[in-house]
Amino acid sequence: MYPDQENIVEQLDLPFDLSVKRMERDDDRDHASLTIHLGDANELICEIDDQSVDLIATDPPYGIHFEKNEWDKPNQLNWHDLAKHFKRVLKPSGNLIVFQGWSYVAETKMILDQDFTIKNWIIYDRVKGRGAKTNFVSTREDILWYVMDEKNHVYNKIDSTIKKKTGGMGLKNGTKYRALSNVWSDISPIVPWSKERVKHPTQKPVSLMNRIVEVFSNPNDVVLDPFLGSGTTAVSCQMLGRHCIGFEKNPEYYQIILDRTNNE
Repeated sequence: MYPDQENIVEQLDLPFDLSVKRMERDDDRDHASLTIHLGDANELICEIDDQSVDLIATDPPYGIHFEKNEWDKPNQLNWHDLAKHFKRVLKPSGNLIVFQGWSYVAETKMILDQDFTIKNWIIYDRVKGRGAKTNFVSTREDILWYVMDEKNHVYNKIDSTIKKKTGGMGLKNGTKYRALSNVWSDISPIVPWSKERVKHPTQKPVSLMNRIVEVFSNPNDVVLDPFLGSGTTAVSCQMLGRHCIGFEKNPEYYQIILDRTNNE
């Protein structure tokens, strides 16, 4: 993190060639640049240069309709085309992180397996979930971690926030926290009383995206989120000194992103 540096939000909706020049200009600075576009990810991703992105971290539509909101339609996504573009824009050492719901994750994985190597399948246990009279409470979100090269990719090891039980023997392996596993139950979800909550049905907590950005990218790396939603990926990039490119086609959510990134 760069607490003493001024976060800069680049002017949004710049042409991509100017966006890239600004990111190149900022490579030697200790702050993040944001380039966020209002528009359809299926079209905008075509304008990103080959092998120019270090990390794709995105939370695309799951196909779950919250409050009859029609934004979340998986049939509007051509996963085969998206996968080809993800492969095209990622650097050889790049990471791909994709959030999915349990009802669609198997289909998504089958498609992504054709172009990438899966490194792990992470479960984010939100603890608090949505109940149903004839089913289990749903507290699970699936996070697929893919790499371009299994032997050459960014992975910054960190601990979880769960304290170890050492039986009074003191610190174990030099730390009091448990190693981070592929089940994340130590991050609180967004709830109605969360201070960071905005008007978005599937907002991710900053602490969750901070973990993803920190583990799977390095300072000054370029992070792409084609489905920005509430803008949490952009917020995390600001906090952790990464350059962010993001797309959001909903004007209301786009304005929320502007408000959040200008206030961080």
